[in-house]
Amino acid sequence: MGVVANLCAAAVGTETDGSIVGPSNSNLAVGLKPTLGLISQAGIIPISHDQDTAGPMGRTVTDIAVMLGVLQSPFGPASGHPLPNEYTQFLQRRALDGARIGVDQRFFDHYSDYGWPGDDDTLPYVQNALDTMESLGATLVPTDTGDIYDYSDEEFTALLFEFKVHIAEYLSGLTHTNMHTLADLIAFNLAHCPAELAYFGQELFEISESTSGTLTDPEYLAARAAARQAARSGIDDALARDDLDAIVAPHLTNSTAAAVAGYPNLALPVGITPAGKPAGLLMYSTFLQESTLIGFGYALEQELNVREQPQFRGTVNTPPNAEICTAAPQHHVFRGKAHLPHGRLFRGWEGGR
Repeated sequence: MGVVANLCAAAVGTETDGSIVGPSNSNLAVGLKPTLGLISQAGIIPISHDQDTAGPMGRTVTDIAVMLGVLQSPFGPASGHPLPNEYTQFLQRRALDGARIGVDQRFFDHYSDYGWPGDDDTLPYVQNALDTMESLGATLVPTDTGDIYDYSDEEFTALLFEFKVHIAEYLSGLTHTNMHTLADLIAFNLAHCPAELAYFGQELFEISESTSGTLTDPEYLAARAAARQAARSGIDDALARDDLDAIVAPHLTNSTAAAVAGYPNLALPVGITPAGKPAGLLMYSTFLQESTLIGFGYALEQELNVREQPQFRGTVNTPPNAEICTAAPQHHVFRGKAHLPHGRLFRGWEGGR
């Protein structure tokens, strides 16, 4: 990331589910996935208007606060609500004093089921961050926002329907291309296979293309409604039940609940392992609570002080050619509810010729 390498002061990322908070946690950066509707979707190549959002990524929480004030451009669900003119006013060292922070326990107790394989060595740094929050006056409360796998089928199904529709809408507004639909993109990739599909395939394009392409489809409407309800009630019920101000989880675990709910999620660096691997924390809350997360994040950041100057750690090897273009083409078709456990695996489609 250019931000972490000091190539720029801050950056704008986009997220559907995890693409701001995940890279931030993995690279010792701070990233904020804001409430859906707080920042305009204009210019974003879409997957889903129900989840896509831009958000700031920076070296510090201060960077995030400054950027959010500039980027803020409410629409849709966020329009009409009173909002701060700027967010640096919430950078308070004592913000955590008296706060009640929920510890989303299942993501700690069963990290191997939700986190990134091999990242268990980051958990002691997350625990140190929790201990630090307590030392700053916060009360930690075990809580449970629910199992994201209970609605990941529905999330993925909704995204498949939405992508086909929304990418066509985006392409229709462009004047410098002959690509107007998802089918056009699929055909282009096949026609230019060695250049476009050297390292990975386009199975998700093909599965999305095989959906009905209408957002009035009963299967789509049921999937989106079920996913949104489960995600929002999971967070909101935990906040109300345990009288919480925010909730935390280890890095690379629970981007999904806030993404599907349309709620804010802040990624914070909390340490570096002896092997040089960044450790991160996720902190999320309910609708338009960015100011709360910024305050809590700043207080924790100032106490931990984990940022290091970037170092050159070697060259990343070029991935091997996937040899997709030498194999007979496969046509992947949507077969009902699909499954995408936290952005890494998917089932529910069948390959055929």
